[in-house]
Amino acid sequence: MFHLLMSVLVVGLALAAVMAWAQRDNAYRIRRAQEIVRELQRLEIGKSDLSVADAIAKRFGNAPVPEGFVTYPKEYCASPDHNGNCVYILSMNNSPLESLLLKYQWLPRLRAQDWTGYAEVIFADGTVSQYSYLVWYRASNGKRRAVGSRVGKMLPKYVPFQASMSDSYSIERIGTGGTEGILLQSSLTPNATTNEWQRASHISFACLGEKRGCGDICEMMPEAWEDFYENRGRTDVEHFGSDYLLCSKPPAQSNRH
Repeated sequence: MFHLLMSVLVVGLALAAVMAWAQRDNAYRIRRAQEIVRELQRLEIGKSDLSVADAIAKRFGNAPVPEGFVTYPKEYCASPDHNGNCVYILSMNNSPLESLLLKYQWLPRLRAQDWTGYAEVIFADGTVSQYSYLVWYRASNGKRRAVGSRVGKMLPKYVPFQASMSDSYSIERIGTGGTEGILLQSSLTPNATTNEWQRASHISFACLGEKRGCGDICEMMPEAWEDFYENRGRTDVEHFGSDYLLCSKPPAQSNRH
């Protein structure tokens, strides 16, 4: 009986240690994502050159070589053969535990919250022409969701589900309510006002570290969601149903103002 109790105790302590490690690892991933976003937001469209992005990539590391390639193709800025028209791709949620889980995919997913994210910096003729970041997660209601932000010289064109707030600020909905999931992405140009920048780029990462998880898009990207609902989302709900509300309540009832 004594040996059985000791075995149970050892297993319990081991599981507690593993879960604590997983929680610390997730906190690290969240900090990393926030730091990458802050670094990207310092970039100047049409002005920042490769040396600035090189420093960011050196700090956070490049995404792995694409599948099917031995080295980075020349379309990647990480390639020594690039010609100044290239892209940097950064993994926002990379960590020691994430690397371990990717290498040994038979290991159980130890985290309370499983999410992924990446960032891109696109160059044209040696200067930044666009950057973006995106986070995919499983909402607490079980639905697959994503939030992101994009900054470029121009707003996206010919997007079927787009809300345009001004010539420098728009929001796009991509995807459906099925297994594919729904992405809400804000888009800005350098001419956006300070208020537009604040509303478009505010993403709340904190819930990714909470046991309850993140709610729908209105919790992750509240101001941009409100802007989208008022200018486009309301029509989506009327035509396609409540799943396209991307929240449990409309903005007037959400207590987010």
